[in-house]
Amino acid sequence: MDTALVCTGCEGIEESLLRGVRLHEIPGYTLPIWGRLVLRTIYRDFPNKVALLEGWWRAHKARLGQETFPDTLAALLDFPVKAYPDFEQEAEIMSGAVLSPQGRAMTLARNDERQAAIRRAVRAELGPEASEDLVLTVCASVQLIQSAPAGLTMRDYWDLLGEQPGQIARRAIQAIFTAARNGTL
Repeated sequence: MDTALVCTGCEGIEESLLRGVRLHEIPGYTLPIWGRLVLRTIYRDFPNKVALLEGWWRAHKARLGQETFPDTLAALLDFPVKAYPDFEQEAEIMSGAVLSPQGRAMTLARNDERQAAIRRAVRAELGPEASEDLVLTVCASVQLIQSAPAGLTMRDYWDLLGEQPGQIARRAIQAIFTAARNGTL
């Protein structure tokens, strides 16, 4: 893992630092105290709470194999199949990403990049003649299906685990593209 993206000279820290810590259990006002009392020598390597959480985020995305956002139809279809089987192991982190202010800030910080990647895939697949309304509908639908809230919904409300949520998400994305191409979306 390229730890230089997190801090200089702290190899492996982002991985060991938050192992077992649930993101939604790190409220912003307690993180500096947590850092001083428990992880003083590690925390000092991060200039602030945002940098610490950034390190966690990069390690989390590397575990998912998603250093970049999917930007082709094939990548959009493959991502949920790759990511959702491990979702159960990452469910607490996903809950934190959805429910905590820190997690929401981290996901929103990359939202423009994620939207641009999805838009590239949709435009490449539907062509330049596709209306902006259709492109927006497909993009937003795909992002929703690939989202942490979608994964949590499949796990918590439908009791779907393992490969099943990823396969369902893949079929839903394929159906959206098929309907868009056929003019029935």
